[in-house]
Amino acid sequence: MLRVGFNAYLLADGNRRGWNRYTVNLLAALPAQGVRPVLYTRAPLHPDHLARLPPGSYELRLAPPMRYVLWENLWLPRQLRRDRIDLFHCPMNFGLPWSTPCPRLLTLHDAIDPAYYLRQAPWRERWSWSALRLRWTLWSCRSRAHHILTVSRHAREDLVRVLGVPPEKVSVIYEAADPQFQCRMETEAVRAVLAQWGLERPYFLYAGGWEGRKNVLFLLEAFAQAALPQTELVLAGGTAPQQQALRALAEKLGGPAQVRLLGFVPDAVLHALYAGALAFVYPSRYEGFGLQLCEAMAVGCPVLAARATALPEILGDGGATFALDSPQELIGLLRQVAADPDYRRQLQQRAQQRSQHFSWQKTAQETVQIYHQLLQRKSL
Repeated sequence: MLRVGFNAYLLADGNRRGWNRYTVNLLAALPAQGVRPVLYTRAPLHPDHLARLPPGSYELRLAPPMRYVLWENLWLPRQLRRDRIDLFHCPMNFGLPWSTPCPRLLTLHDAIDPAYYLRQAPWRERWSWSALRLRWTLWSCRSRAHHILTVSRHAREDLVRVLGVPPEKVSVIYEAADPQFQCRMETEAVRAVLAQWGLERPYFLYAGGWEGRKNVLFLLEAFAQAALPQTELVLAGGTAPQQQALRALAEKLGGPAQVRLLGFVPDAVLHALYAGALAFVYPSRYEGFGLQLCEAMAVGCPVLAARATALPEILGDGGATFALDSPQELIGLLRQVAADPDYRRQLQQRAQQRSQHFSWQKTAQETVQIYHQLLQRKSL
C-alpha cells in the first residue's frame, strides 16, 4: 500500500470551505485506491473532519509545540523519513518543506491573489510587506514541488500565464461535490427544512462567501430589476457586517421583504435549500473551480452561472450562463425560470446529467495515477 504524507495542518480548523473540503474528501476517497494517508499537523485536527474519514484508514502525527517554519522545514522532513513515506502531498496553496526524502506534490487551486486581487489593489498594497511575502510563498511552493495539481483548465492557464509555471508541470483534476449531495433528499424532508427556516414562497438561491469578487450585489440588483413579487432571493453565508450592508442596499432597491439572509447554514440545510430552489445563481467574477456548481447539479437544482473564469468550464451544458457587463441577461433568465416550469425541468435534467462527470472516486483515481507517475520518475 502506498504511504502518502499530507500537510493536514489546516484541518485543525473546523471550517469546511475551499481547501478543507478538498482535503477531507480526497483523504476519504484515497484508501479505496490503495493509499494509506499519513496526516501531519502541529495542532490537533478537528474531530468533525476526522469523523468523515474511514475508520482505521489513516495515521496521524502530531508535532510538539514549535513555530510553523520549524515544523514545516525541520520536524516534518525528519518525520517523513522516519515514517518511510513514499510521497508527500500538500493539498493547499502553501505548506511544502524546502526538502523531503520523497517526491513532493502540490495542489495549487488557483492564482487568484496575483491574477485578481493584486491587480486590482492600489500600488502601495501591491508592494506591501504582505504582498511580497505572498509572492515569495507562491514562488517557493511552486518551485519546490516536483509536480502541481490544479482543479480546472482555467486555473492551469492562470498558473502558466501569471505565475510562469511550466505547462508540463501542471495536471488538471476536477473536484466534486460532497457525497452527501449526491444522495436524494425526500420531498417531505425538504419541505420540513424549508418550513423550519420560514421559506414558504418560491426562491432563487445563492450560497457561498460574500467578498467582493463573489459579486452578490450584482445578483441583488438583477433580482430587484426582475420585479418578481411572488419570489424571494435567499442568500446563505456572509458575515454580520456584510449582511447589514446588503440589507441596507435591499431597502434602497425597494425589496427588503423579498430578500432573506440566512447566514451560515449546515450542509444538511444547504442540501434542502438546493433541492427546493427555483435555481441556484452564481455571479462570481473569479473562481478557480466553483464547487457550489457541483453541489447544486448533484442535487438536481437548476443552475445559472456567470460566464467568467472557470464557471463555464465546470458548468458545461449543465445550466445557463449570463454576462457580467450588464444585468439584463440575468434578469431575463430569472424571469424565465420563475415563469416557465418546462424550462426549469430542462435545466434540472441538464444539471443531473452534467453532475455525472464529477465524483471523488474519479478524483482519487486520477490523483493516484499522478502519484505513480512521480514515483516512476524518481526511480529512473
